[in-house]
Amino acid sequence: MTKTYYNDAVIGNSRMLACLNKKGELERLFWPHIDYPQHVERFMTGIFDMRHNNSTSWFGEDNWQIVQAYIEDTNILKTILTDTNWGLRIEQLDFVLPDDDVYIRQYEIENIGTQDFELGFMQYSSMITTTPDLRSILFDFDTDSLIHYKHNYYISIFSDIEVFQFQLGNNAIDSARHTYLNGFDSIGMMKDGAMSWKIGTVKPGEKKSFNLFLCASHTLKGVKKLNREYRAINVNEQYEKTKKYWLEFLREAKQFRTGETAIDNLYKRSLLVFKLMSDEETGGLLASAEIDEGFTKCGRYAYCWGRDAAFIISALDAAGLTKAVDKFYDWAAQTQDDDGSWHQRYYMDGNLAPSWGMQIDETGTLIWGVLKHYEVTKDKTFLENMWNTVQKGVDFLVKFIDSETGLPKPSYDLWEERVGEHTYSCAAVYAGIRAGVKIAEILAVPKENVNHWDVVAEDIKKAMETILWKDEAGRFIRSVRTKLNPWGSEHSHHTTIIEVNSKGYRRDVTLEDWTIDVSLLGVTIPFEVFDAKDKRVAATVEAIERALTSQPAGGIKRYENDNYIGGNPWVLTTLWVALYHIEVGNLEKAKSYLYWAAKSNTELGLLPEQVNKDTGEPCWVIPLTWSHAMFVLVLAKLIEAGAF
Repeated sequence: MTKTYYNDAVIGNSRMLACLNKKGELERLFWPHIDYPQHVERFMTGIFDMRHNNSTSWFGEDNWQIVQAYIEDTNILKTILTDTNWGLRIEQLDFVLPDDDVYIRQYEIENIGTQDFELGFMQYSSMITTTPDLRSILFDFDTDSLIHYKHNYYISIFSDIEVFQFQLGNNAIDSARHTYLNGFDSIGMMKDGAMSWKIGTVKPGEKKSFNLFLCASHTLKGVKKLNREYRAINVNEQYEKTKKYWLEFLREAKQFRTGETAIDNLYKRSLLVFKLMSDEETGGLLASAEIDEGFTKCGRYAYCWGRDAAFIISALDAAGLTKAVDKFYDWAAQTQDDDGSWHQRYYMDGNLAPSWGMQIDETGTLIWGVLKHYEVTKDKTFLENMWNTVQKGVDFLVKFIDSETGLPKPSYDLWEERVGEHTYSCAAVYAGIRAGVKIAEILAVPKENVNHWDVVAEDIKKAMETILWKDEAGRFIRSVRTKLNPWGSEHSHHTTIIEVNSKGYRRDVTLEDWTIDVSLLGVTIPFEVFDAKDKRVAATVEAIERALTSQPAGGIKRYENDNYIGGNPWVLTTLWVALYHIEVGNLEKAKSYLYWAAKSNTELGLLPEQVNKDTGEPCWVIPLTWSHAMFVLVLAKLIEAGAF
């Protein structure tokens, strides 16, 4: 099985995150954080006829008809598999317990045919794969379980009935297909293994149950303790407990009811996604569960960006999930660098993730978010706790100014593709500094301590009006002093040479980049440098919609000539334009964008990053937390405006 680039379903408990495909196969398992490490290389389950060799039928590979859905208002996944040739219908329930790092898979096997079966259940796994060296495995006779392990990570697999056969390594996958497992070795430095169990006779019309468990611990003793405990539990009670947990989670959030079932259900599914993508231990917010471990098509997604997080925390606040925002800012304060800045992206544990350059909007946006969270909670203690973080961050921003342009110095843009002095980045820095000034006022910080902040912010706004607004185009442009060709000299003659760091290194940059980019909306949404009804903003939005509306699928692309994953419209960019229309009172236009986004969700109610420009089908990263955040923000503002 080759891994897909899509996670069709996600389940978990904010410490363990499991990703499944549309066939119900487990493709990825993240623990003890929701981003790292990833433990599953391959995980297969199936049934076989005890009376015949070579009879294993894998649920993900053979002729099973499959229907999949979440149990309503939960993160419990139901997959129904039917094979009329076998005459079997199998219901598979996947869920992770809220309080323990235990993944339970319940099976109900029904004979819908006319003949008796002597059924066995087969499981194959190849695991512990984030760093593949020294992967090991053992069979524990005491707890009747297969345990994949390497230093500090132990993942066990077992059932509450006795194992029939097992095998470690030695071409275990073929042995599993052939239905005979050779259990001579009980421990070894192999990556894979298999187990089988006797289900017994299943008569026509009869049902049999089978339960599979995966437990995670940092020690062998710890995982064996979980094995013993959960072999003896009532699985149905654990299912009901997990279901109740998710229902209560939704009840604690704000209840948005529009009277439109699809919209209301997508709102609830968005909140359930937020919970899975929020690391319980640290508070970090995950952009998405990973889809490209090998960096084959992108720079990977299983990280926390301040950029994404700013929109996500606004959505969490809008939904009444303010405690998650408090937790996130505890995390953000710890990750801030000594100089007051934040780097491009981080692991959930707060360590710096692979990055490729300064992205100044991250710092501005996070400080802006502190004020926005306070405006929701009115918790002055939160501001007091964050003041040192805010002060360091704003001090960094006011020093990060190009003396020649008056704009923030060159850094990577919102999309992390080009270095320059970008309109969006300028807006984020302006908003961050302004937020710092406002926070200082609330905390009664002496004005003389922050007056220079106010001056710098006002100067940035004036420079934006002078340099980034173009009368001849009737709109803002994307950036100035931009490196459009990172691999060599700029292609045009309209260039200059700038210094790129304190060691005196210099490079050529293009003077102006006039590309129409949806991020130009940042001047008003969300950073409010200019009023949404400013004629210059309106003209820029008109240009965005004219140039970036995708046909025939609809929706808004990121920018002109975007070629990432085919240059499709994005859910979040489309909803970004919707937020603008709400601000200026075009509620029906905003609703049309909301409906377009809602229509782009998957059969399980998950929003992708992109929508195929030709077919309108969801494509690329699923689910993208930022997409769900923008949906919640647009919905909340439409409800507030009385649009439903």
